[in-house]
Amino acid sequence: MTRTHRRGARLVIITWLATRAMLLGVAAYIMTSTGASLDQVLTRWDVEHYLTIAINGYRDPLDVAFFPGLPLLMAGFGSLGLPIVISTAIAAQGASALAAWALHRIGGASMACLWLLAPMTVFTAVPYTEPFFCAAAFWAWERGLNGRWPQVAVLASVACALRISGLFLVAALGIMVVTQASKPFVRKLRDCLWLLVPAAVLGAYALFLHQHTGSWSAWYSAQGQGWQRNLSWPWDALKATWPLTAESHWPDRPEVPVMFRFEIVSVALGYVAALWCLMKRRWAEFTWVAVNVIVLSSSGWFMSVNRAVLLWFPLFGLLALVLRRRPKSSGARAAWNVVRVLLLAADLALICWWAYLFGTGAWAS
Repeated sequence: MTRTHRRGARLVIITWLATRAMLLGVAAYIMTSTGASLDQVLTRWDVEHYLTIAINGYRDPLDVAFFPGLPLLMAGFGSLGLPIVISTAIAAQGASALAAWALHRIGGASMACLWLLAPMTVFTAVPYTEPFFCAAAFWAWERGLNGRWPQVAVLASVACALRISGLFLVAALGIMVVTQASKPFVRKLRDCLWLLVPAAVLGAYALFLHQHTGSWSAWYSAQGQGWQRNLSWPWDALKATWPLTAESHWPDRPEVPVMFRFEIVSVALGYVAALWCLMKRRWAEFTWVAVNVIVLSSSGWFMSVNRAVLLWFPLFGLLALVLRRRPKSSGARAAWNVVRVLLLAADLALICWWAYLFGTGAWAS
């Protein structure tokens, strides 16, 4: 390990520890100011769905919108007599560390640190799918870059058990295989066959839903009925989202219009990242980001795109390149350093704000 690599690894570790400490501090503040327990602070929004599935199974028809991977993990903790929500949150810390480690190997310390410093990083520390999916998906990507396709199959299978994004991961990994120019056709075909393993996980869940509901489209139907996620053109979804950014639309909930504004920004960032990958001819990364952002921006309205940003690791590589730029003149460099410090301060404030919204049960997406 080189000195530069060790320095980068230390920076990632420090950033991980600092962000976890910040989030824990916000949780402690919420508990002392509201009297809520840690379990209550963590059991917000989708966590309630995952917890219900872990305890009762898929009884509510809308719960089939949630893949079984995380509920199975939570049920495992419960079977051991452990507090389910807190145990899963602790596991999320480990998963976020693994995800950051994978990003360090893929794109360097800057990419990993920026991912940890994403404004919505609270979702890497709570019982949501994001930390676990990112850990599995990012390591699958790293192993794919190194030609370890049996390991890719295992890691991608874990990702496919957690959320529908696993389907897009398999597609992007397939593009990675076919665009690796140094490999002969037979080797590419053999590597592609490994991707049938995670595809089988997706197929198994589809088969389960068909047996459980009698419908092959049960997941899509649940998304539409429960969250108004029906296919639409992106511009129609933007039209549906835009009115939700007005404060007058949410007179008693000031955080909601701000969150929907961030949804629009997140969609824009996704398209920018996809275009950048395309211009750089990073075909697999382009596929990964483009399919994700197109699907999320074509689903009736923009919702939960903010959290999905955590999956788009090429975006953090792009941001790292932008932030590492060094202007030629000393005055411009000094001004740029000030801008970067101000951006960091604003980002840290956003992290705390996002975590506070989640922990108090306000709208956080």
